[in-house]
Amino acid sequence: MSLIATLSSATQALEAQEEALSVTNNNISNVNTPDYAREIVNLVEADPTDDNGVSLGNGVDVESVTSVQNQLLNLRIQQQTSDESSATAQVNALTEIQTLFPSSGTSLSSALTSVFTSLTALSANPTSATDRDAVITDAQTLVQQFNSISAGLTNSVPTLNTTVSTDVTSLNSLTAQAAAINQEITQQSSGSQTSATLTSQLTAVETSIAGLTNIAVTHNSDGTDNITTGNGTPLVLGNQSFALSTSTNSSGDTQVLDASGNNITADISGGDLGGTITVRDTDIPSLLSSLDTFANEFATAFNSAQATGYNTSGTAGTALFNISSTVAGSAASISLATTDPDAIAASSESATDNNGNVANFTALQTTDLSSTGASATDQAANLTYQVGELTSNATANQTAITTSLTSLTDEQSSVSGVSIDEESANLIRYQQAYEAAAKVVTTIESLFDTTIAMISGT
Repeated sequence: MSLIATLSSATQALEAQEEALSVTNNNISNVNTPDYAREIVNLVEADPTDDNGVSLGNGVDVESVTSVQNQLLNLRIQQQTSDESSATAQVNALTEIQTLFPSSGTSLSSALTSVFTSLTALSANPTSATDRDAVITDAQTLVQQFNSISAGLTNSVPTLNTTVSTDVTSLNSLTAQAAAINQEITQQSSGSQTSATLTSQLTAVETSIAGLTNIAVTHNSDGTDNITTGNGTPLVLGNQSFALSTSTNSSGDTQVLDASGNNITADISGGDLGGTITVRDTDIPSLLSSLDTFANEFATAFNSAQATGYNTSGTAGTALFNISSTVAGSAASISLATTDPDAIAASSESATDNNGNVANFTALQTTDLSSTGASATDQAANLTYQVGELTSNATANQTAITTSLTSLTDEQSSVSGVSIDEESANLIRYQQAYEAAAKVVTTIESLFDTTIAMISGT
């Protein structure tokens, strides 16, 4: 091998070790950077040269700089991130809703109990004006509880709609970033350090997207990724992103549309967006339905009991509650038909001192109402249990997923995280290799100088 070829080989070695040192320095610099995956330089023997049948080595080449990642582990982390964000969104929303069903103070259950307590007192003294006033007062409190809980559930929806819109905006920003990174990756030559860094950046963006909705990631041979929602709606294909949009339906709820304008709201799952939609479109309607059913059945049953008795005037009782003809909206619209204490039909006959009909009122406390097969007391308790169970399940799910995600993140750190000890050792190793290659270069330069001097002397 000629001196020029040897010099070329040594210079190439200098460049390779310099890039290795640069990568090592970058790893050390990012030891505390979240989501950073350490990079490694892949060195290979340069293609040899054939010299009259003799294969002569040509030094070293940098084949690539790669980001150390476990793709399967990344996918699991993204899925768990999506699930955790969804559970967190549900916990936050349901915790607010749970305040409508307090365990102490005035609540739907306590207001209902007070009505029955007042009726029991009235049974002991059916002509007492004070006891009759108490029944009306407690009935009004019960009505207010129905109204306020219904309003609270309904009023939580606009906040959730705002979250849906905000999440879609954030999602579009992230998918645009992912497409831009894909574009940069395709523009980088194979094996450059920048491509490895971009791969880490792309993975971090994908994890952020997973925090908003469930996604599927497909890795392409050129290093780029395709991203779709869990139901297959494209978000990023190569260097092109597909922005989602929002619209408002007839109920005033924010809907999510794909790039073609198709409504995909019902198909959204996972992430903050999916969790928010679950509470808005499933949990709240379920609670409102139960509340409306309770209000409608209780008021209807109470009015029926009124009709079987007589008021203080000795005439047949009339409805105490105004209630809508349809179940939907009953809790919001229920009101007292009268505030006259004498209108309470406590008597089972025209005699005003009779208490025979009070038993028909108090029976509602334990008698199953029509469609639910549960008494008024049970329905009130079931509502509190329903929202409590939803919140408890979401909280338990969040806790379990967080534990799993922490374990996966620790495992990922052991694979992709930067070890100062390992990088320090690499720094010394690459530095020594660089110094050795530099020594070869200086030696050859000295030989060239000697040769030139000999030629000049001749």
